[in-house]
Amino acid sequence: MKRLLYLSLFFNILALGAAGFAVYRLGGVKYAFIRLQRTTDGLYHHRAQHFEHLPERLGSIIFLGDSQTEQGEWHELFPDGPVVLNRGISGDYSEGLLERLPEILRHKPLKIFLLIGVNDLAFGNSVPEIELVYRAIVQKIRTESPDTELYLQSVLPVNNDVRRVGVQNAKVLELNVRLAQIARDYALPFLDIATLLKDADGNLAAKFTEDGLHLNGLGYVVWKKEIERFALVQNSK
Repeated sequence: MKRLLYLSLFFNILALGAAGFAVYRLGGVKYAFIRLQRTTDGLYHHRAQHFEHLPERLGSIIFLGDSQTEQGEWHELFPDGPVVLNRGISGDYSEGLLERLPEILRHKPLKIFLLIGVNDLAFGNSVPEIELVYRAIVQKIRTESPDTELYLQSVLPVNNDVRRVGVQNAKVLELNVRLAQIARDYALPFLDIATLLKDADGNLAAKFTEDGLHLNGLGYVVWKKEIERFALVQNSK
């Protein structure tokens, strides 16, 4: 009897260990939930709905993307000039961003700084799939707000040594090659933020992150310095 009890206890511990390792491989409880559910319910929709009920700010500069954009205090980083709107939403991915473009374009933005894609990779979407949706995003912006200056930004690398994010930098690099091509196809600026934030091994440098995915204050300083010459130049159209 005791032997069966010990065996049961052993296998339960083994199962818990395997489950814990699986969650770790997915990047922790939060990211495991996102990847397994493939949903952006709750906070995502609260934030998206909040945006829809805010007043129009015509001619604003919009930072558009996922949590990496959301966590930047862009209105403080760029306090002078046009109104700056943060339209980053944690957990967003390319199709979600495409769906919420009407709220973005109602402002007839002066400029849009776009960064999206890392969550697509975490969800297991292929690079060609992401590229297809990304082209639809660019085309919709160009068609419905032709005077908006659109800046494509490279997807940022991750650091799986700091914490297992569940995304490989080889895929990030592959996606950025495709995004750079989209920029060339549409004659758009491509801002390579990723290279400035990498270490010698091609990872997001540990000095710029606490969790392997999101940027700390130093990281946003680097990002800001790279794009400020574009954000501060007035639209000549």
